[in-house]
Amino acid sequence: MTSVDTKYLRRGEAMSKADLKRTGLAEFVEETESSQVWRQVRRVVIFLVFLAVLSRLTYLGNRAFHHDESLDAWFSLQYLDGMYKGYDPVYHGPLRFYITAGFFWIFGQSDEVARLLPALSGIVVAALPWVWRRNLGPIGTLTSVGLIVISPTMLYFSRFGREDTFFLALTFLIVLTFFAFLNNPKRWHPLALLGLLVLALAVKESVFLTVFIFGSFGMIVFAQDLILAAQNRSSGMQKRKPIYEEAVREINIEEGYRRSITIRTRVLQEFKPRKVSEEKIRRFFLVVGLLLLLMTFWWIGTNPERESGNPTVLKLGLYGALLFVVIIICWCLAIRSGTRLADVRIIKTLRTPQRVGWALAGVAASILFLLLFTQFFQEFDGPGAITAPYGAIRNGLTSGFEYWLGEQGTVRGDARWQYYLVLLSAYEWLALGLAAFGMMRVIRKPDLFGQIIVWWGCASLIIHSWAGERMPWLMVHPLLPIVILAGIGLQSIWDHRKRKLSTCIVMLCVLVGSVYTCATSIYVSYVRGGEPQELFVQAGQATPEVPKWAEQLADLDRLSFANFGRHLDVSIDSDVYWPYGWYLRDFSTPTYAVISVDGDVPDADIIFLPHWDRSVLEGSYEAYVEIPYEHRWWWVPEFDTGISGLDQFPDFLSSWGSWIWNREPWDSKSGACPASLSGSVYVKKEIYQLSNEYFQQGFLDRGEKPSYSKLCGTMSNFLTRAS
Repeated sequence: MTSVDTKYLRRGEAMSKADLKRTGLAEFVEETESSQVWRQVRRVVIFLVFLAVLSRLTYLGNRAFHHDESLDAWFSLQYLDGMYKGYDPVYHGPLRFYITAGFFWIFGQSDEVARLLPALSGIVVAALPWVWRRNLGPIGTLTSVGLIVISPTMLYFSRFGREDTFFLALTFLIVLTFFAFLNNPKRWHPLALLGLLVLALAVKESVFLTVFIFGSFGMIVFAQDLILAAQNRSSGMQKRKPIYEEAVREINIEEGYRRSITIRTRVLQEFKPRKVSEEKIRRFFLVVGLLLLLMTFWWIGTNPERESGNPTVLKLGLYGALLFVVIIICWCLAIRSGTRLADVRIIKTLRTPQRVGWALAGVAASILFLLLFTQFFQEFDGPGAITAPYGAIRNGLTSGFEYWLGEQGTVRGDARWQYYLVLLSAYEWLALGLAAFGMMRVIRKPDLFGQIIVWWGCASLIIHSWAGERMPWLMVHPLLPIVILAGIGLQSIWDHRKRKLSTCIVMLCVLVGSVYTCATSIYVSYVRGGEPQELFVQAGQATPEVPKWAEQLADLDRLSFANFGRHLDVSIDSDVYWPYGWYLRDFSTPTYAVISVDGDVPDADIIFLPHWDRSVLEGSYEAYVEIPYEHRWWWVPEFDTGISGLDQFPDFLSSWGSWIWNREPWDSKSGACPASLSGSVYVKKEIYQLSNEYFQQGFLDRGEKPSYSKLCGTMSNFLTRAS
């Protein structure tokens, strides 16, 4: 640095662009400003991740367990006790059982510990966009991390004891590795990629969707890179056959007399190669590839079981064959243009790890697969279930895919293909709006990073909307790439800001949307997140009465043993057994019972029955006191009925507005209001009297149900019966 440079920097005087150019400080100043910006971004990201830690780990046990949560916790406890029988695709992969069992061993058994794995996974998901900070830019990075932290969907299911958030974190790592391999391949990438795929397979069968999404994208990129290589070869050729054009000219010479001479000559034509820009090629392959994907699943349809011959696999195979044909055509075009295949980018990428790297990755992935699906070489037999009838290894290889494929013919959860679009619009409209700008930016100027994010988001939304199981917790999978696209969108808006007024308006809208999203997240996860008017709540969600009854049964058991010298005999019908299987894991006597109208009359101290089996005790009512009971509740709103005329449009907007503002459920005049699985608890009179003597409160009264002010407030699908 020269003395004049030092003088300017020391005195802090402003330097003109000419001075910067003259002294050679332009690049230095740009790098300094960039590093300062990224230091500030790093601090904000650390703060956001700290918020993610607080929001995911505090009050993890404040909501009653869902049916599925209790099963996951119970299977983890089974593994800890050495009673886990092996992988069954109905309950998904074993890896989370191993990890949660380790948490139980370290921290003890509780609702909070049972939800610890998804909470930690949610924190990891919130931090991972930092890896893509150079692709997203400073504003895009902050947007992506911030939206994940405050997202109602991400927060709710990061505090939900299923495997979905854990699987989402593994999927994010897979995409990170996949992009890094395509963009800047290293020898260790195949090892990491195959290892992550095996880990994901040991969590959930949705890994088949992940492989399909990015396998098809890889084929699209293969064809695209062949065309790009051929295009570069054609435009960069130095040796080419000269092309001449014959020119005829007449010259008049007047030197004493007039004379005309005709001259024929050849003029070299200017070479103008026909070149299509790289952006146009990338745009073409991205848009056409997505249209082909959409048409394929439209062709398959949403009820493939109505056709014979397993049409889903056949049609997906034809889609793959079509992509393969496209690759062959592009291969031929590349060869015809004189392109050396070794110079094609994706071929160089695949050759980078060399044979040793690929072989090592395959061997390591196989060993990892054996470890996870044989319980660390301890159990090679499967559970012997209908859905997993083979040994542990074959079950891991085939049973998951067979079960998943069979489930596509059934409709589990919501039946509407637009289900995720509606939920995203209801909870994640801020991310959707910004993602639209991100989509436009990628379509306008596509690069590899933008292509993979758009493909990931669109393909995930298409496939999950097609799949036979539509549940709210699956919404996290298309939402994650949408959030990354939102980061691209806001960065694009910031980069192209021209007027201060328009920039201020956009940022004000983002601020208002962020405040609303934060309020919604707090409301959903902490205030009334377990109540049925939330669209996240499905039929398996237990009412607050369930954990209270579990606590009371434990107290009554101690009271019975102190007074009668025996533990309570409790029978819980199999239809309402979960999540009691988890809550009563340490109960002194067995509680599971299969009770039916045609079976034997139970004679337990306390009996839990759904309302359709209450007639079992018809001849023994005098021995019991009946207490009405709500076991699970849910709401399946009809938001796809549409409107038949403009006069209904105000009611339509009013219904959605009431729900968004105060979670007031609406009814489509078909009884689609929040409902519950009701029943009764039968307590023998001597136990009932004993409880009233020793406990001030006595037995639990019927729990309070959510109340509503409009039409659903006057309708009730809850069973009511006087005790």
